[in-house]
Amino acid sequence: MNRIDRLFAILLALQKSKRIRSQDLADKFEVSKRTIYRDILALTESGVPVVSLPGEGYELMPGYYLPPINFTETEAVALMLGTELLKQQASGSVTIGAKQAIDKISAALPKNIRPKVEALTGIIGFMTVKDRFNLDDPRLMTLQKAIEEKRIVQIHYHGYERDKQTKRTIEPTRLYYAMGEWYVEAFCRLRSEHRIFRLSRIDTLSPGTERFSVKPHKRQPFEKPITVRIRFDRKISRWVRERQHYTFHAEQERRNGVVMQYRVRRLGDIMPWTLSWGSGAEVLEPKELREMVRSEAEKVANMLT
Repeated sequence: MNRIDRLFAILLALQKSKRIRSQDLADKFEVSKRTIYRDILALTESGVPVVSLPGEGYELMPGYYLPPINFTETEAVALMLGTELLKQQASGSVTIGAKQAIDKISAALPKNIRPKVEALTGIIGFMTVKDRFNLDDPRLMTLQKAIEEKRIVQIHYHGYERDKQTKRTIEPTRLYYAMGEWYVEAFCRLRSEHRIFRLSRIDTLSPGTERFSVKPHKRQPFEKPITVRIRFDRKISRWVRERQHYTFHAEQERRNGVVMQYRVRRLGDIMPWTLSWGSGAEVLEPKELREMVRSEAEKVANMLT
């Protein structure tokens, strides 16, 4: 923690506690007592009225306070829960920053709001995916720096359902995290258009020295989605809804089951999920997906006989 951050954190600690000892501050910030003495002197020289009580510690002069951040109760809950979720979902140095952010938010809340916020956030928990995303991942940090400095990046990439690797020069502009995966949006010089690349499909990544100017993003027209209709046995329809495919669009009750409709970009996006329901799922359309499921089921049957 740099000194400016530590000075602000000490000020927050003094505001939150009636009185605090120099040794407690030294332990909290992992510095020497001598460093704390210099920090307290710096605060007093900047106009903060810190009162030193020999043998007892420090406190702020009565009547002095930092102007409270004007959070409503709802805003404070949103910030606290969002930060807590980030702590659980991410790994790396960002988790330390998240913990410090929660402390700052809590300390700056008005006294009439703080107990309500702490009570509400204390009864809400999150069950997140097993694997956390690491914001200190060298690939992410390389791409972040390239985006900030507008430098090209050379990658070797495997496209979806392709074994062949392609070498590309990209001009990265944004990073996304979705469905448990990181993506980078970039202008691809090979295709002469903006593309989105999944980081797990990038085999190698190396930044270049050449700088680029961000090109206007001409949005490509979306491909017409493929409509998929699947009939599920009524006895498993409840569990299908709990583990619903992300392309779900609508459903209809039928006498012989529940017909659910999906809109996908590629049939391969939904085929494995459909197979997971076994004989309880029957593809009604399109014919191509029905054939894909039948062919895969035959391969599994042959493997087991």
